[in-house]
Amino acid sequence: MRLLICRLAGLLMASQLVVAGTSHSARAMEGGQSPYFKGFRDFMTGVLPGPGVQVREDLYVYSGTERSTVPQGRLTVDLKTVSSVLSTTFVTPYQFLGGDYAFAVRGAVTDVNASQSVATPRGTLSASGKLTGFNDIVVNPIIVGWHSGYFHWNVSASVWMPAGSYDKNRTANTGKNVWAFSPQFGVTYFNLKTGWEISGAAIFITATTNSATNYRSGDIAQFDFALGKAFSPQFKLGLVGYYAQQLNDDSGSGAILGGRKMRILGVGPGATYSFSLNGVAINLVAKYYREFDAQNTTQGDSGTLSARIKF
Repeated sequence: MRLLICRLAGLLMASQLVVAGTSHSARAMEGGQSPYFKGFRDFMTGVLPGPGVQVREDLYVYSGTERSTVPQGRLTVDLKTVSSVLSTTFVTPYQFLGGDYAFAVRGAVTDVNASQSVATPRGTLSASGKLTGFNDIVVNPIIVGWHSGYFHWNVSASVWMPAGSYDKNRTANTGKNVWAFSPQFGVTYFNLKTGWEISGAAIFITATTNSATNYRSGDIAQFDFALGKAFSPQFKLGLVGYYAQQLNDDSGSGAILGGRKMRILGVGPGATYSFSLNGVAINLVAKYYREFDAQNTTQGDSGTLSARIKF
């Protein structure tokens, strides 16, 4: 019995939740969570604004539950997070490959409330934790955007730096203790005459091995999308969503729960309202996502309120 308890304790430590809050990306991490805020890219995601500075503040709320079968028994995870995400994009007057060049940096603070348990024929072992802390920092050293008529598109590269709060012995963390890399492509079709918009972003994330747990998370491909109709120059209403699929198994000696390939779909309504205040353009975005078809990750609901200010 003592040996069983020791093995279960090791299992829970190895499968601890790591909740990161910087930049929407796409891939399963330890605990079935991604460093990327799912659905972070939405309306007008293919449009790189003109030269200047764009500041974006997001309030992101998530609540989800996982019920999975693992080799050791039945895994149950409950997760609640509230994140404040601050992003700054600097659009330069310079061009690269015929497109406008920009760079960005993003940081966040997340409040995490997490619990998990593993039920086996010999009993159940549970762990829980709460934490408020900084997330890993995301840097986008290169963003290049192009425009042609109704079409706008951009490419970018994101780097997650392990600066967030992390301890392998905690159930809840706001950092991941890994470096992660993400090439992304965004495109928008927007017809000013009809008011219709279609936007999408293809996102790929890969990460290094967590040196504290020897856990290597599998790569994920994700697609964020938005479909909207502008009913006035200020107001747009539409549908937003995301789909994430892990491409290869988790690995390393720390992956005690097995391959854990995650999958998740989220869909819901979205709306934007734009106005000007003292000559400063402000865009407010509200989104709600309901998740479906979860595999090896939590499934639940999320809501986001976002303010995007262009100087």
